[in-house]
Amino acid sequence: MHILRFLEVADAELVADYQRRNRHFHRQWSPIPPPDYFTPQFHRRMLQQTVERREREEEFRFGIFSDQPDPLLIGRINLVAIERGAFQNGRLGYSIDAKHRNSGIMTAMLKNVMGFGFGYLRLHRIEANIMPRNEASRRVLQKCGFRHIGYSPKMLLINGQWEDHELYMALAEDLRSDQDDEIAAGLQPFLPLVDR
Repeated sequence: MHILRFLEVADAELVADYQRRNRHFHRQWSPIPPPDYFTPQFHRRMLQQTVERREREEEFRFGIFSDQPDPLLIGRINLVAIERGAFQNGRLGYSIDAKHRNSGIMTAMLKNVMGFGFGYLRLHRIEANIMPRNEASRRVLQKCGFRHIGYSPKMLLINGQWEDHELYMALAEDLRSDQDDEIAAGLQPFLPLVDR
């Protein structure tokens, strides 16, 4: 059993532990981190900013936790860069613990976050950008109803190299009915967490 919930300041040690455990696995997909990135102090500062941005509905950062006797963070999903007005768009980023890759956990949890984005936030569009060689990430997006819409050369500085990215998006109105049901169900766990 896995639990998806908002990351809080109190999770700083768990986030730092997750990043340390996956330091080598995530390296090829991530920017070069600052020197203190693997410390709880760094993540405490970042999570404080996250909570403030969440209160303004600018970004939402989620943790995927295993329900062992002691909680263990095994994945992260970020719904960030939320723009309102005529756009109604958010951007996804996600990562999974090396020991849980190709397990289906990320696909299921990403559908929950889509439910939150399309249901609670009433976004029209959610986008995600992946490096072309990231086959596992492409499969997750496709299973969640994202479609390929473009290509951006040298988009992000990843592990010291400017990397090309493929652009994907999902529109609330384009989801197939079977996905729509799963994604709508994904909103339910967040209703008690969000005070409107």
